[in-house]
Amino acid sequence: MSLIDIFSQLFQAAFGRRSFLTPVAKKFVLLAFLIPTLVWSNNVVIIIIDGARYSETFGDVNRTYIPRMNQLAQEGSYLDHFYNDSLTYTSRAIPALWCGTWTPVRDTVYNGSATNYAVKPTIFEYFRKQTSAPAEQAYYVLKYVSSLWLPSFQADYGPQYWPTFISQGSTDDDVLDQTLAVLNNHHPQLLWVYLADVDHGGHSGNWQEYTEAIQKADSIVGIIWDTIQSDSIYANNTTMFVTNDHGRHDDQHGGFQGHGDGCDGCRHIMFLACGPDIRRDFMATQYHRIPDLAVTALSLFDIVPEFATGAKIDELFITIATQTESIPPIPEEFALLQNYPNPFNPVTTIKYNIPEGSAVSLIVYDITGRQVIILADNYQDAGYKSVQWDGRNSSGQLVSTGIYLYRVAAGASTDIRKMLFLH
Repeated sequence: MSLIDIFSQLFQAAFGRRSFLTPVAKKFVLLAFLIPTLVWSNNVVIIIIDGARYSETFGDVNRTYIPRMNQLAQEGSYLDHFYNDSLTYTSRAIPALWCGTWTPVRDTVYNGSATNYAVKPTIFEYFRKQTSAPAEQAYYVLKYVSSLWLPSFQADYGPQYWPTFISQGSTDDDVLDQTLAVLNNHHPQLLWVYLADVDHGGHSGNWQEYTEAIQKADSIVGIIWDTIQSDSIYANNTTMFVTNDHGRHDDQHGGFQGHGDGCDGCRHIMFLACGPDIRRDFMATQYHRIPDLAVTALSLFDIVPEFATGAKIDELFITIATQTESIPPIPEEFALLQNYPNPFNPVTTIKYNIPEGSAVSLIVYDITGRQVIILADNYQDAGYKSVQWDGRNSSGQLVSTGIYLYRVAAGASTDIRKMLFLH
């Protein structure tokens, strides 16, 4: 039964079958109740993985280090173009994620400790003020920090609307333990979890330590999601967002050990969303930025943050159009589209349309015609197809800067296009 059918029954129960409205008019009334977004979530969980580079998360076509988040992306959505568009270090990016805008920060002494605070109100303050929620309904969980960065002292918001802080332990495992305790004992509507070990692993200069920290964070995300789904208070009415504050230098600008400049490695970050309001198995290709997180999360509480500059990420959400749409139409003809982005680094998306089921091959060649990698070689049903390439050859090595050709053959149809990889 579709949502329209469900609401039609509710409409008839309220107004009777002999309502003065025509069937078409009734449908418009129903749509008015549902558009623009169908909101079933009562709770939001936000997880920040500090300093994970996109090329080791969703930029890796094999998702080597994030198998659980890759699985969750099939249950939900992820953004292919989410960016830190300003300062690519934690002390400025975390306040921007909190506030839905790039906010100045100010030095202060609070409870005897020197620290900083955000000038603009944070997601916690908007939530608590506009819903009249007590402090127990908004938690911020992180490792032990002697001088916590603080939300705002803005006149209409400020400390009376801050969250409950849990700052204990020294590792991401400790943060997980505290998070599970908060979920099980307090059931807050808004929960923010900060995982720091990936950034520490990157700064160590040890590739194994860095990638193992990503794998640990990936497993923690899975454990938190499983806990949510097994809890009668949270199951089926909680949305989870996972993102980063910044990435790390790409290989052309110093490598994974550091971050802080404007290279694509530092700016390009992941964004995953799961929940009853989130589209399933969907990759959004529109450009979005760090301030969009808080605005998007607060929209689930029907809150508009007045000082934010971010935008709601509308395409993530189930709407009347996506909920009632039929199976996508079959393409009328074969087509190979231009890859996007182009030029690219580190990953690009190749799309093609096949009007009937057939054997399909997608092969990348260098400009001399030598085969670089086979991206597809199998039977595929008719439909609109999408494949990503991360600029690596069949041996897993990054290719050189230059023009590459990609060729798709489907049945009797063949086409070829050029793309530019910038190393």
